Amino acid sequence: MAPLREIDPRSLVHVMSRGNFRQETFLDDIHYRRYVRLLERVAARWLWAVLDWCLIPNHFHLLIQLNRGGLSEGMRELNGGFSRWSNARTGRTGTGHLWKNRFKAVEIVEEGHFWEVIRYIPNNPVGAGLVARPQDWPWSGYRATVGLERPHPFHRPVELLRYFGATPQIAVVRYEQFVRDGLVRAGLAPWSDQGYESRTGPGSIAT
Repeated sequence: MAPLREIDPRSLVHVMSRGNFRQETFLDDIHYRRYVRLLERVAARWLWAVLDWCLIPNHFHLLIQLNRGGLSEGMRELNGGFSRWSNARTGRTGTGHLWKNRFKAVEIVEEGHFWEVIRYIPNNPVGAGLVARPQDWPWSGYRATVGLERPHPFHRPVELLRYFGATPQIAVVRYEQFVRDGLVRAGLAPWSDQGYESRTGPGSIAT
């Protein structure tokens, strides 16, 4: 068994996992819903506050505020539980790992990194060519953050929005503009005539 990662038990962490060999891990809405339900359970158990999240077909991003550690244990339960369920459902048991290696976790310790991550996560489905606007993707926290739907129990958009303004109304407007500016800079805004394919590589949104 690999040793637990040494991460500050009260840190803010950007967590990512990708499908092994870039395979799709979320095959349909049933898979997305299953992962969300598992995340609800794990976040409640370990007192995670998820400031933002995004699931797309072959990987995911979570921005987690830890309160009493549990990142390695929680991610083992989350990714492991989903893998066992998915492999049983699709008949992939014995065909190899669903996820590529262990999850990746990066502590957010610099302000510039923080702003980069909170713009990157909601724009990920746009960068992947799945939708034209972040609000069009149902499997992320963006819609709840801007007030288009209720957040899942694990999702704490209020904690994210407090970085953008003293009142929810001001904060949402500033957050929407901040995310939109990221699309404009990458040439991925709906009104831009630059396509996604021309912007892949260093500096592009999708990973």
